[in-house]
Amino acid sequence: MQDEFHPRATAQGFTVADGRRHPAELEMSSEGIRAKGGDVIPWNRVKLARDEADDALLVIGRGIVLGSTDDRFLRDVEGLAGNELDREISRLTGQTTGLPGTQIVGCIAFFALIVYGLLQVPGCYRGAVDRGVNALDPSIDRQLGEAALESAPGGTEIESEIVLDAIEEMVAALEPHFGDTDIAASEVEWQIRVIDDDETINAYALPGGFITVYTGLIEAAETPDMVAGVIAHEMAHVLQRHGLKRVANKAGLFIGLSLLVGNTSGLIGLSDILLDSGYSRTLESEADDVGVKAMARTGLDARSLARFFEILRDEYGDLPPLMQWIGSHPDHQTRIESIEAILVEMEDEAPPARLELDWDAVLAELE
Repeated sequence: MQDEFHPRATAQGFTVADGRRHPAELEMSSEGIRAKGGDVIPWNRVKLARDEADDALLVIGRGIVLGSTDDRFLRDVEGLAGNELDREISRLTGQTTGLPGTQIVGCIAFFALIVYGLLQVPGCYRGAVDRGVNALDPSIDRQLGEAALESAPGGTEIESEIVLDAIEEMVAALEPHFGDTDIAASEVEWQIRVIDDDETINAYALPGGFITVYTGLIEAAETPDMVAGVIAHEMAHVLQRHGLKRVANKAGLFIGLSLLVGNTSGLIGLSDILLDSGYSRTLESEADDVGVKAMARTGLDARSLARFFEILRDEYGDLPPLMQWIGSHPDHQTRIESIEAILVEMEDEAPPARLELDWDAVLAELE
């Protein structure tokens, strides 16, 4: 088809690769569109979208993204595509149009998911990006986590082996019991740091297995299993690749499209997104679900996490500003009820177990 392609209109525009625009001359005929010298995308394989940044018209198909800011570009596309893109053009120009069953089916398809998400249905776009993330090698998570760690909140690190060994023991006990996650726990090289900050009831994890625990969390817990419940939640974030998914979804159109076709060069430089805001409540609830089930399978007291939230609810009520870990999550009562519901559905999958650590020695070390 490329050899027989006879352009009837041209436009100055760009292609998208590696998350960036590259200038290109776009050629169009009644058969389709291409970047000059490139592969032809038939009109019946094309989806249209707008880039909100500069109102560029984007033409997406067969893993190729073309675009132009030329006002005549849309008219040329409309004139040459015939009836193939009537509905797409109607959407872009604000005309009312129904949603045929063929487009619903198209939303299931890979690139239709991308475009449909751009056309005000973000769930489809997020789903496509998430699937793109799951296809990436876990080494990408590690690179992203390392980059974020350099600008993560600091503080004096606790160097006591007693304290660090206790947290590492929790991780080691939980690791084999996470079941089917996006990354196998055995593929993660966990790295623990404990920050000396008694006022911050907080723990967080970065992609690749970097877990930070504040001493305020350890001291607020009544039992080691309560801390283990929080650790299980943070490990779940890592294993479900929530950090990488959040960056990919927040990074913008071109990074997201590049990620879907396997380019990650523009991703690592966006690690600060991990530190700017919390996870969505959907991801937090998923981490609770995965973490609590791992606790139950390990034989630890999975209900201790619910009791920990009860303590916080009764003692603090509305959350003080320093409780960042809790503040970005669903409210206490919602999480307590969700955890109880999860455990009611689960049968005992492991006998009661105890962590092999001296918790009194840990607390004494922190004092």
